[in-house]
Amino acid sequence: MKLTNIEIKNFRGIKHASVLFPLDSRVICLIGAGDSGKSTLLTAIEWALWPSWSLIATDTDFYNSDTAEPIEITVCITELPKALIKEDRFGLYLRDYAKVCLGEDDEPTDTGTTILTIQLTIDETLEPKWNVITDRTDPKPIGQKDRRLLSFGVVGFDHEKDFQWGRGSILQKYADSREILHNAFTKAMRAAVENTTLEALDKMGPTLKEVGKQYGVGFNGEIHNRLLMQNGSYSTTVGIFDDRVPFAQRGLGSKRLLSIGMNVNACDEGTLVLVDEVETGLEPYRISSLINQFRSQFKDHGQLIMTTHSRSVVCECGVGELCVVNNEAGELKIHKLDAVENIKGDIQGIIRGEPDSFLCKRIIVCEGKTEIGLLRSLDKKLYANTGTRFAHYGVGTALGGGGNKFFTLARLLKSCGYDCCILMDSDIDSEEAEKKEVEKLGIKVFSWEKGNAIEEQLFHDASIQCAEQLLAYAVEIKGIQSVEAHLNNEFKDEVKEYRIEDDAIILSGNNNGEVSIDVLHRIGKVAKGKLNKKKNKVEGAWFKRIDRGEDIGDIIFSSKDQLEEGSYFKSTIMNLLKWVTNHEN
Repeated sequence: MKLTNIEIKNFRGIKHASVLFPLDSRVICLIGAGDSGKSTLLTAIEWALWPSWSLIATDTDFYNSDTAEPIEITVCITELPKALIKEDRFGLYLRDYAKVCLGEDDEPTDTGTTILTIQLTIDETLEPKWNVITDRTDPKPIGQKDRRLLSFGVVGFDHEKDFQWGRGSILQKYADSREILHNAFTKAMRAAVENTTLEALDKMGPTLKEVGKQYGVGFNGEIHNRLLMQNGSYSTTVGIFDDRVPFAQRGLGSKRLLSIGMNVNACDEGTLVLVDEVETGLEPYRISSLINQFRSQFKDHGQLIMTTHSRSVVCECGVGELCVVNNEAGELKIHKLDAVENIKGDIQGIIRGEPDSFLCKRIIVCEGKTEIGLLRSLDKKLYANTGTRFAHYGVGTALGGGGNKFFTLARLLKSCGYDCCILMDSDIDSEEAEKKEVEKLGIKVFSWEKGNAIEEQLFHDASIQCAEQLLAYAVEIKGIQSVEAHLNNEFKDEVKEYRIEDDAIILSGNNNGEVSIDVLHRIGKVAKGKLNKKKNKVEGAWFKRIDRGEDIGDIIFSSKDQLEEGSYFKSTIMNLLKWVTNHEN
C-alpha cells in the first residue's frame, strides 16, 4: 500500500494542507523546524486509516479548538489489497490519480495509477465518520472491518504495546490472538479458582457469623473465600519474552528497531509504515543501517514515511527522499528538495555539509568559521544581558562555506520556506552582484564595509585596548615569532607603530603617539592571511576557526568600550541582533 496525497482541514496546528507525496520514492523523510507540523501530518494519516471504531477526538484536536469548522482528512492510496477493490466492496469507487490531481473526471483508466480516496470527517459532535469518496458517486461508508484490511503500521512512542498481545498491537497482524487468549485465560482462571486458598481472608468468618446472628441471618456451613470467574475481567496480559526476560525490558533502541521491523513485515504485499522521530534511542551506526534497510525493503512495494530531528538521519537520506515541512499560520506545505527550482550546485552535498540548517526555524548563513564562532560568543552575550539565546527565537547558524556556496545554501533554505539571512565579508568585488540578487529574494545580508573581511573591519573599528588584546590572543595561538614576522613582512621598512616587549605586541603609535586607522586596518589584513591561488587555500590566517572566532568574540563583547561607538562593525552586529530578536526585521 502506498499514499499518494493527503488534504487536511482544521486539524490541530494545521488549518489547511494539500500534500502530494513523490511517486518515485517509497522512503520519505519529513524534516523541518520543531512545531512545523511533521508529527501532526503523520497523526492525520493514522486517523484517516484508523483500524477500529474507538477513535477518541476532543475539542482541542480542532484548529484553534474551534469546533464550528469540522476536521476533514482526505487520503488517496494506491497498491490496494485485492479484497478491498472487489466490486462488492469498493471496486466501483476507484479513481485515476493523474485526473484527480488535474481536477478532471476521476474515472479510472487501464494505464493510469488507480487510487482509493478515504475521507475522515469529525464535527462538533466528536463522532468520526469514514467514507470512500469519488467525484461521480455519493460517499460510501467504510467500516472498521474494511479499514483493517489496509496494510498499515505506526511506530510512535507507545511501541511497548507491540510486544504484548492485544488490541492495537502489531502482533495481531501475525495471528489473531482473541479466541486463543480467551480460552487460555478461562482455563487458567478455573485452575486458579480450584487451587487457590485464601486463609488469611477466611479468618473473618466467625466475625461475620456473629454479625449474622445479631441481624437474623443464618449460615449453613463454614465461611470461606474463593476466586470468582468473571468474564472480561482478566487483568493479566501476554507478552514476548527473551528466555526469562520480558522483551519490554530491553533498551529503547532495540525495542524501537524490533517494532519498526514488525510493522514493516506485517504484510507480504507491502505495508505503509509511519515512523515518528525515527532516530529515537538509536546510535548513528544503527541509523545508517536502518535507513539502508528501509531502501532495501521498500524497493518495490510498500511505503515508509518518517520524521526526524536528527542530523544523522538527514545526512543518511538521499536528496530525493527528503521533504521539508513548513507551516505558516496554519498553512502547511511540503517542499521536495530534489525539485527545488533555480538552485545551482550540489544540493546533496549542501544538505550533508550543513544538515542542522534544515532543522531550525530561522538560520544565519555564515560565510566562514570565524563568523560562526563570533555568533556563538554573541549568543552568550545575549543570554548574559537578556536571559535568552538565539534558540529562544528559533535561530540557528550554518556554515555556508567559501566561493558562492553560502549564497546557494541561503537560496535553497529560502525556497523551502525558511527565514534566513547571510553574514559575510565584503572583500571580493565579484560577490556584490549576487549579494543584491539574494536581497531581492527577501534574504537579509549583513556584511562589512566594501573591501573588508571580518578581520580588517574588526581591527579598523576596535579600540586600542581591544586591538592589543586581539594581538595578545594571536601571539598565544600562533607564537610571537610568527606574528611578528607576518607584521614585519607587511610593514617592511616603514615606520612601525608597534613594538615588542616581553613577548607582547604594544601599539606604540606614530610620532604623535597615535595609532593610525590605516595601520590598524593593515594589521587586520595580516590577521586575514593570504590566499594561495595554486592550493586555493588561505595561509597564515590567525582566527579562521570556530573556537578562535568565539574567543575573539569574547574579547570584543567583554566591554561596551571595545569597539568605537558608531563603528561599522558594531552597527552591523546590532542590526543582526535586531533580526534575531524581531521577526519583522
